[in-house]
Amino acid sequence: MISGRSSLTRSRFGAAAAAAALAVTGCMAGEPAEPPHPVFSAPKAQQPAKALEATLATDAFAFRQTMTFELGTGEAVLTSEGRMAPKAGHAVGTRSWTFTKRVNTAQREALLGSSPAPSPQPSELGVAVDGTDVLVRPGAAPYWIRHAPSDFTLDGNRNVEYLAGTQVPFGGTLLELLSSGGRVTKSAPARTGRTYTIRTTAPAALALFPKDLRDMLHRGTDEAAAPLPVDLVLRADSEGRFTRASADLGALEARESGSLRSLKGIRVELTISQHGTSVPKLPSAARQVPARDAIREIDELEPGACFDPHTGTSSSRLVVSRPCGTKHGARILAQPELTTTYPGADRARQQAETACDRAVPNSPDTWRAESAERDTHWFTWPTDQWDWNEHGAARATCYTLTH
Repeated sequence: MISGRSSLTRSRFGAAAAAAALAVTGCMAGEPAEPPHPVFSAPKAQQPAKALEATLATDAFAFRQTMTFELGTGEAVLTSEGRMAPKAGHAVGTRSWTFTKRVNTAQREALLGSSPAPSPQPSELGVAVDGTDVLVRPGAAPYWIRHAPSDFTLDGNRNVEYLAGTQVPFGGTLLELLSSGGRVTKSAPARTGRTYTIRTTAPAALALFPKDLRDMLHRGTDEAAAPLPVDLVLRADSEGRFTRASADLGALEARESGSLRSLKGIRVELTISQHGTSVPKLPSAARQVPARDAIREIDELEPGACFDPHTGTSSSRLVVSRPCGTKHGARILAQPELTTTYPGADRARQQAETACDRAVPNSPDTWRAESAERDTHWFTWPTDQWDWNEHGAARATCYTLTH
């Protein structure tokens, strides 16, 4: 508190003199008052939404996000990176997984997705978004598979749908959580810009994951209880555009019966840079194949047909149909019929193995000569009673991997 009459008098005089000086300076210079900041002048609760608008108003920006899964004593890291052009509805980038030695085979397959090959889906997936269409490139495939919205209903393709995103044209980033209705709990000035903490819920955070992975996680709380909170920390630059985001998704837990039951936590870090860069170029039309023409369930193909076992989805039944005159990963050798009534899981596998062991030696020598492993074949079969007669008589599919 200011005490003493002389101090109070000087304070009033100083304030009055300063106000007069400002008035004179303004009049002499003819300068208008500084306009309000498009983001930071808004009410605190509205600033994150305004910052998202400012971020999306740029022609394009680069992004890099790491999502770290703590699995017992091991770690699996999903890195998503590339460039987005929100106004054009385009994005081009990759999603790639890395694993420490203590992540086991079952955990890798749960995260990568299974396939008809002995290995899971590739650890790297090229992703391009063109409006409502999503293009994926599994591993080093020489083509991109274009999925239109009507293709997302195919069994196993629902994991592709989330890649289109809702807030931005690349799904699975922390920017998706801004539509979850969270509230701003902290707002503070930074050296250049501002930081925010938004509290949302664990159920809302499930939107960051593809369907199969969402099914392996739960909310970390009883349905009747209040959803556990998740804090999203955001940083905006001096223009109000987002540059960083992070979240601890420890409220999410894995189901006890699943391969990820040792999950201890999930951490996410996102950086955004190069605001205003040029719009990323989509893959050329010559390198694209429509999913409706190329993606098939393996038992829809005929003996002699060629395919690639990796589709970029998570289904062990889906393959990419390929002309045999082009490079391909596998060829179907035979499709012997099985019993008309589903015999149960163990008996079905035994039937399929026996049927293929008998049928494969009778397939053409030229087909078997393509095998990457001499005298080796693989087989698959309908895995439950719902699939048993889906395409007519139940059949085993016997095939060889060619590379």
